Amino acid sequence: MNYKLYQSNITDADVAEILESRIDFSKLDKNQEYDINAEFFNKELQDELLNDNIAFEIKREHYVFIKKARDLFEKNDIKIKKFYLMGTIIDLKENEINISLLKSSDSRKSNIVWPCKEIFIFEDSKNKLDDMLFNNQISEEDYESNLEMLKDELSIYDNDDEHRYLN
Repeated sequence: MNYKLYQSNITDADVAEILESRIDFSKLDKNQEYDINAEFFNKELQDELLNDNIAFEIKREHYVFIKKARDLFEKNDIKIKKFYLMGTIIDLKENEINISLLKSSDSRKSNIVWPCKEIFIFEDSKNKLDDMLFNNQISEEDYESNLEMLKDELSIYDNDDEHRYLN
């Protein structure tokens, strides 16, 4: 099940109430365990997009949101195992949160926070390109070209000169 919250941020004081108004808990199986994937527009990433020294930090506010959401589901007798919280500036508009509820296959309870999912996607893809280059499956030129395309696709820039607006 997928839910989209508009004009909401994970730091909003009433985010649990907004979430509760959007989810019909009676449609969820109380005997089933679930995982939550939540993506939020991380305004801090947008504000610091051109800053080379940006720290993609896990902050207290991330865990406060997870606690509020977990408490809401527990209050409604729904068991949550894994909770993935991912910040993004590409897939969502400002003040949007996407929440997906999936049947869990895990026996452990855990919280996983990625303040900037694009960096993790980039790292995973870059590691694959590195392996291909190392195993001579692609040339250096193809490697560099694919790396640049990946950076463009994820809006990751090395310096300010690569990210300028036309006036």
